[in-house]
Amino acid sequence: MRPRGKWRRPHRFVPSALIMATAAMLAFTSTTAASASASASASPETGPVQNNWTTAFLYSVAHPQAVPAGVNEPGCRPGKTRPRPVVLVNGTLENSYANWSRLAPQLHKDGYCVFGFDYGGTDGSPFQQLGPMRTSGLQLSAFVDKVLATTGASRVDLVGHSQGGLLPLYYINRLGGETKVGRMVGIEPASRGVHLYGLLPLVARIPGMPNVVRLDCAACVDFTAGSSFMRETAEGGYTRPAVEYTTIISRTDGLISTSEARLPAAPGVTNVVTQDVCSLDFTDHVNAVYDDITLRIVRNALDPAHAVKPGCHAVPPLLPPQSQELPRSGPQ
Repeated sequence: MRPRGKWRRPHRFVPSALIMATAAMLAFTSTTAASASASASASPETGPVQNNWTTAFLYSVAHPQAVPAGVNEPGCRPGKTRPRPVVLVNGTLENSYANWSRLAPQLHKDGYCVFGFDYGGTDGSPFQQLGPMRTSGLQLSAFVDKVLATTGASRVDLVGHSQGGLLPLYYINRLGGETKVGRMVGIEPASRGVHLYGLLPLVARIPGMPNVVRLDCAACVDFTAGSSFMRETAEGGYTRPAVEYTTIISRTDGLISTSEARLPAAPGVTNVVTQDVCSLDFTDHVNAVYDDITLRIVRNALDPAHAVKPGCHAVPPLLPPQSQELPRSGPQ
């Protein structure tokens, strides 16, 4: 049974706490730039499977060259049952290992050729995906081309988290990805841009403030609802007929609302709310990529012909569920 009554929006202190945490990570990024560049030439090392985002991220800080098990195997060739490689696209401030140490081995075991990469950051730094999203889109495009050339496949499937659920939309819509992508799955995706309780658009209207923010996190300016990047991404519609889309969003995400994550209704578009699958699962924005129920939905979206019903068990919330409707920008 679902909880009764209307959930209230999280308290006002939440955005401040999130901003302070982000600022601390950005400061740490600048102080570790030298050590990151020094370790950039080291060979990748396969890290262990983790059970939650926090332990995965801490491991990635201690082991900057860690990558998830099962990714980027040069000899992997797609088979008849798994004809499309899966490319994993990270979220803001994360890295491939922190994001995918749990899902990547599952997909590899399922028989997929799995590929992952860091973008929009300093080589060797645990903090990635901070750069301008148009530049990041070019990086994604180049990486997909490399995967296609390496594997001989004609298309890939994309699985992205947070910013990584938005960037593929730009790639598909503006950089020719429509002809190179079969399925796109977004986990807690910033599909329509982020308001962060109305704070980000407010900051964007302060004269000169976007330029200040862009110095440390250009991506934060780009994924703000109503930005020029968001308008460009949505031009002609958010989706394209040749691609199948799935979005997965938790009402207790804490950063992104269901209305910001879901894509407009269209053939080939499926929007899933985690609590509609399991009313006991109140996973949050970062831990969704370690949530068993969410990851089963991802695997089902990649292979709907062999979908397995997700289990259902209690996952406590970090925050109260959000209001499901927030102001939206762009085509509806």
